[in-house]
Formats: sequence, structure tokens, C-alpha cells
Amino acid sequence: MRKPWWKILAFILLMYTCIMGFLVKIPVLDGRLQESIRNLFFHVPMWFGMMILFIVSVVYSIKFLSKPSDKLDIYASEYARSGVILGILGIATGAVWARYQWGAYWSGDPKQNGAAIAVLIY
Repeated sequence: MRKPWWKILAFILLMYTCIMGFLVKIPVLDGRLQESIRNLFFHVPMWFGMMILFIVSVVYSIKFLSKPSDKLDIYASEYARSGVILGILGIATGAVWARYQWGAYWSGDPKQNGAAIAVLIY
């Protein structure tokens, strides 16, 4: 029987991050960042997670091409699916941040467009 300690640890860390993202006191920095600095708790980790999952998916895809196996194919597919979910959540939280910071949900910034295209391609 496998021990699910890592799942429990991941859940605890995610809950801690989400709760602290709302409760931590934000320093006042000349009014430039105000509350938008909270996106470091949500938006940025989603993008890092997405990129890591996509890279792992590419690694398993290359392994699959060199030695075809259903297991490697499933791993590559599931890592890509999880990355797409984080990408969609990243775009959504980024849109909220952009509305607060720039006054519009979508400003056509090259980073926004590139992220949307990457998620659509996957």
C-alpha cells in the first residue's frame, strides 16, 4: 500500500498559501503596488507550476518517442492537461490583476497574448 503523505503535505501547503495570501499584512510602498502585490501568492505560482508541468510533459513525450509505451503517453498527456488547467487559472487571475492595475481585463500585452496562445496550443 502506498503512503499518501505527499498528497497531504501538498494540500496543507496549498491551503496555507491561499489563506496567508489573504491574511498577510501588505507593506505600504508609496501606493504603487497597494493590494496588487497579493498576486505573488496566486498568479505567479500558477505560471511557474504550468511551466514545470509543460516541461515534464515534453520530457515524457520525448521518452515516448524514443521508446513507445502507454504509460509514458499517459504521463505526458496528464501533465499537459494539468498544465493547461493552471494556465487557464493563471490567465484568469492575471486578468483580475490587470483590471485592478491597468483598468482593463485584457490590454493586448505580448505576455498576455503569448500565454493565451500557449494555453490554446496545448
